[in-house]
Amino acid sequence: VVYSSNIPLEKLVADEIIKGPGNENEGYPTINPNAKAVLVTVIDGICYVNMDPEYLSGTDTAGNDAAVYSITNSLVELDGINKVQISVDDAQGNAFSQSGASKEKDALTGLFERNLDIVESNNVK
Repeated sequence: VVYSSNIPLEKLVADEIIKGPGNENEGYPTINPNAKAVLVTVIDGICYVNMDPEYLSGTDTAGNDAAVYSITNSLVELDGINKVQISVDDAQGNAFSQSGASKEKDALTGLFERNLDIVESNNVK
């Protein structure tokens, strides 16, 4: 990925996760590709990710955990980031809707840490 050095690496990572895979053979999007990471900043080891309201509409291919931990697990791989806090439109604790048609909601509260239990392994023996 070619990017401007004026863009913080954590913002680039969030944007690439939102963009999703190049095609279905590489996987499915975990976040609505129309969503935008409005602000991504790191303070004292915590990466604060403020998403626009499109984040709440989710995708048809991934659940809430995949959306949260695709960003979290990727960001904590960067130096200086240990935890991630996701908010929507600066309203911490806003509800996350799994899909636009579904009104199932989970709160986005607290700090998220790496969760490798959600990662599928493709180890070949």
